[in-house]
Amino acid sequence: MRRLVLIPLIFVMGCVDAPRQQAAVAAQKAADEIKLARLLKGYTPGPAQSCLPHFRNYQTKVVGDTLLYSTDRRVIYRNNTTGCTGVSVGDTIYIPNVEGELCRGHFGITYDSINQLETGRCEFSDFIPYRKTQ
Repeated sequence: MRRLVLIPLIFVMGCVDAPRQQAAVAAQKAADEIKLARLLKGYTPGPAQSCLPHFRNYQTKVVGDTLLYSTDRRVIYRNNTTGCTGVSVGDTIYIPNVEGELCRGHFGITYDSINQLETGRCEFSDFIPYRKTQ
């Protein structure tokens, strides 16, 4: 009889954290949007591009699932990936089988660099160039 009482109790206790977790995720997304707005302030978005040429020459900044690539302060390329969140907390991203251009549809593998474990995969979308406004 005790087992029958414990099972629903365990289920209910597991659901108690769900609103708290959802609130934390929403707060993090809001913080990421504020950070992106700050980093892209003074830039104007242009038409999306399917590829980023010579991508290994770019510096990368990560905000949530968004990757920002730049070689100088005149143009920043924004890519809203799916699943690259771990990179913002210190994971490393490895992009296999890419020669010269990083394009929409390519994927990256994220790794915990300390434990050498794969932590996820993410797919790249279009690259949106943001040009410095004068």
